[in-house]
Amino acid sequence: MQLWTGVACLVADPNCRDFKRFGDDGKGAYVNIVAWAMSGQEFEDRIRIISAELDCIVLEIDHVELLDARTEEPRYPEELITMRSTAERQPRDVIFGKFHIWTQSHIQ
Repeated sequence: MQLWTGVACLVADPNCRDFKRFGDDGKGAYVNIVAWAMSGQEFEDRIRIISAELDCIVLEIDHVELLDARTEEPRYPEELITMRSTAERQPRDVIFGKFHIWTQSHIQ
């Protein structure tokens, strides 16, 4: 098992009543995610499962790579450092970073 990271694009499940995870005006969010997995595919599967439990639908998952490779890049989000520490203490969890919420609908 290795630590993987990626950026998920999430929207609210339309079947969820009174959804407030993105605030009153939020239409969706991008979020960095870190989790232990055997492969990139397993990492993505874990994100989809936990997102559904949070009443979210995953529109896309980008930049899936090993966390070590991501943190070697010159410009990586600093929150990945804290997220790594949390994942090491809580290896069964999927660790979400800060939700970067948008208020405009992406669907035309």
